[in-house]
Amino acid sequence: MSSAKTISIRRVTNPSQLPANYSQTPGGTLFGTTPGGTRVVYERAFLLSLQQSPLSRTPPTLPMIPGFTLPKGSPHSVSPKKTSCSPSPRAATTVSSKAAVSEDEQFAMDI
Repeated sequence: MSSAKTISIRRVTNPSQLPANYSQTPGGTLFGTTPGGTRVVYERAFLLSLQQSPLSRTPPTLPMIPGFTLPKGSPHSVSPKKTSCSPSPRAATTVSSKAAVSEDEQFAMDI
């Protein structure tokens, strides 16, 4: 059998001794918890690799709104493309297929 070892304890006497970011390890790994208690861990190297991903770019159809998506006084005065308010036929079929799915039971229950 192995011998028991004591766990070191550090007492905080000043608020400056508390960490600035509770969800980050010294190595840069970020973590968080969901409301259900599941722990989610993001490795720093993985997050940095996503920085160059095409998915992390600004959406191409994002409207140019001065003061919101553009800085105030920006030289870009491009107006957003006008879109029609009528739903496309594809959107209508998507909504109807979602309604059909929600009517079915998610799983069978034994009572």
